[in-house]
Amino acid sequence: MKRVMKKLSLFFVLALLVQLVAFPGLSFAAEKDTEAPTWANPVNYLALGDSLATGVTPENKLGNGYPDYIAAALKSTNALTTFNKGFTLPGYTTSDVLKDLQANVTKPVVGTGNKGDSAELHKSIAAADIITISAGANDILPYFKVDATNSPAEAPSVDLAKITAALKQVNVNYSQILKSIYSINPNVQVYVMGYYNPFPHLDKKYQVQIAQLMSGINGAIQSSLAGTTGHFVPTAEKIAENYPANLPNNQNIHLSEAGYKVVADLFHQKLVETFPWISKDVLNVAVSNKTTAILTWKAASDNTGITSYAIYIGKEKVGQVTGDTRTYKMEGLEENKAYTFTVIALDAAGNTSTVNPSSTITTGVTPKAFPDIQQHWAKDYITQAVTARIVKGYPDGTFKPENKITRAQAASIIVNALKLKTDKAAPFKDIDIFAAETQAEIAAAYQYGIIKGSNGKFRPTEYVTRAQLALMLKRTVESVTGNPYTAAIPAPFTDITHYDDETKAAISMLATFKIVNGSEGKFMPEDTAKRGQAAKILMNSLTYLK
Repeated sequence: MKRVMKKLSLFFVLALLVQLVAFPGLSFAAEKDTEAPTWANPVNYLALGDSLATGVTPENKLGNGYPDYIAAALKSTNALTTFNKGFTLPGYTTSDVLKDLQANVTKPVVGTGNKGDSAELHKSIAAADIITISAGANDILPYFKVDATNSPAEAPSVDLAKITAALKQVNVNYSQILKSIYSINPNVQVYVMGYYNPFPHLDKKYQVQIAQLMSGINGAIQSSLAGTTGHFVPTAEKIAENYPANLPNNQNIHLSEAGYKVVADLFHQKLVETFPWISKDVLNVAVSNKTTAILTWKAASDNTGITSYAIYIGKEKVGQVTGDTRTYKMEGLEENKAYTFTVIALDAAGNTSTVNPSSTITTGVTPKAFPDIQQHWAKDYITQAVTARIVKGYPDGTFKPENKITRAQAASIIVNALKLKTDKAAPFKDIDIFAAETQAEIAAAYQYGIIKGSNGKFRPTEYVTRAQLALMLKRTVESVTGNPYTAAIPAPFTDITHYDDETKAAISMLATFKIVNGSEGKFMPEDTAKRGQAAKILMNSLTYLK
């Protein structure tokens, strides 16, 4: 009987194992998919600064600082490759951060995704896509002393002269820090933390003085960012919304976990708004007629696969397509109206992409019939360019197709054609006479490598030659495609042999793409480009630039 029971027991055990293998869902709940789709390329994140970056708690213990929560937010959307806060240290001043940069220190890695146990600062900056900094408070606080054992009524000890000198030094140090960082990595995005009131428990009669102190610190930091691409992240208002939760210890100026999360959220919000997460070619919106737009986009990535894409105009959902579809036709738009389109990716678990490609277009209008182009050879090209809002006529109702175009006008035309944008300033000393819109267009042309300038000048009012325009278009194609252009065959023109290789390659590109034909075997590279010629060259180029 015992043998029979043992056999039966063994049989049931084996049967149960078979069931578990064949039907694992009967015993184990499937892991929930929380990974959101994304178009973003993962980034390398480096944190620099003081105890707030290190993560000192209100009990003076080491924990997670705001960089840890920033890194966690990036990781949750698959937007993080590496994170390192090993160059942060409690008590650090702006002078300490600057000394580390000047000495190119090596420190242990504290973070995720990094190779090796230590890292060199300059190499870490060179590899970084994002850098956050919090420094400056420790430069000032030694001269604004608050005895933690004092009752709220007792006044802080203030050395105004030393505070004033320290604020000036904070500004100088930050300027040198940023200069050093950008010299190592000109493309890195820097985000600098603004400080909150660390003494909200002090009597109200001292709060005006404290507010002036915090304004001085934050003002010194902000002014050092002027003329750079760095971003200031204010934190004072949000921390002040809930001092008991964010600064729970009246005898300690460090944030709680909740407070660090508030700061991290502010940084992350600024990152979402300003960091170039998505390549400019992910979404293309073309106006096919006066009331129709055609959207095309690249696929988002996801761990399980995209099930659908939702299309929005502003905040209104206007359509949805399956995950294997990457185009959408939007009809019934109003003429002469701007529309901002956004595409959002969804997966089977209902996760949605958080950083999404957007593009703004203006629908077409019937172009004005310029009287001076009716018999001009470039009439059709000019009409197309005006309809696409790439070029404009003059206030007197004419187009002036034989007028020469300047370097500034050429840059503006290309930038407007591709809707290129940047929040960075151009490094040219001779463009401040132009309107802010034109300066922004020149800055975008510089940022995307279309123009270069010389000796800090752009020479915006000089007329552009046909050779220079060819060079601009070649650089534009390279910027859009992300690849250098190499001419397969030399251009068939006899008058370009004395030019450098890059210019000859640019002219060869125009000939290869049949954008220009030349005349009697000549390109006439030194001739000044005219408005009609520019319209033709640009409209022919758009096929390769989109």
